[in-house]
Amino acid sequence: MAPYLRMPFRSLSVDDFISRGAAGHVFHINPNIVLKCPTKFDNAFPEQMEEMEESDKKIEAEKAVYRVLMEHPHPNIVQCILCVPEGIFLRRMESTLQERLSQSRTATIPARTQERWVLQLTSAVAWLERLGFVHGDLRPANILLDANDNIQLSDFDATVKPGAELMVASEPFCKMDENLETPLAGPVSEQFSLASCIYNIRFGHWPWHELDPRARGEKLIRNEFPSVSADPLFGDVTTRCWHGEYASIAFVEQDVLSRLGRTVAKDEALRRAAIEEIAAEHPLLRVECEEFVAKQARGRSC
Repeated sequence: MAPYLRMPFRSLSVDDFISRGAAGHVFHINPNIVLKCPTKFDNAFPEQMEEMEESDKKIEAEKAVYRVLMEHPHPNIVQCILCVPEGIFLRRMESTLQERLSQSRTATIPARTQERWVLQLTSAVAWLERLGFVHGDLRPANILLDANDNIQLSDFDATVKPGAELMVASEPFCKMDENLETPLAGPVSEQFSLASCIYNIRFGHWPWHELDPRARGEKLIRNEFPSVSADPLFGDVTTRCWHGEYASIAFVEQDVLSRLGRTVAKDEALRRAAIEEIAAEHPLLRVECEEFVAKQARGRSC
């Protein structure tokens, strides 16, 4: 019998499938909630068994990060509602930043929106740093947008502690040397990824998007970056991040705030207010998830 995808819960089907990534699959639960779960196959081939084991490891690692984030939430990091053996219940988002930016070729993104995204993304990455994490795979495909067009950082299956080896290298969002080796996880590696994301937001395309992957990679390895002169607001931030000149992401955040005429204290107050809103919604969303899980359990016992 041919292999087929195993559903994490009996009520889910291929009609509920939303997306698949390196860590696993995402399924629709209701208009507010999705489930991210490891890849499971029935009648799996040997190579699929290896994929399943790796997927399990990634989801468990992501759960560990989300458990910390549940205790220390940030308004621009995807809200984890509940972790269960089958996977992770998350707040549903509208789209990825990558999808939104790909539409910018036909519908220009307002400058104020771009500025908000740069600040929100930098703030979210700085928050991870404060909690002792390096995202490790920062790129537009792993950055979501909510219904209000606000940044929601996600996908923490490659997240590591500072000083650890990076688990992935996604060109052109990962710094590499002449031997195609990445630096250890830390401010330098994270700044490089952040710089390429900011460039993508501000210019609507990847750095050296006109080149083939090999030529683009060679330029980035030689620290040859595209001009940012058309971005007087954040161009210098982008260049400095590509070169790893900030001591931490927190200093990048401070620089971005300063360029926008905002203070750290004011931004902190706004963040606390947003977190209070998240905290108020969380119990109701958690009840929805628990009721869903309980219903699945009752179905198995019948």
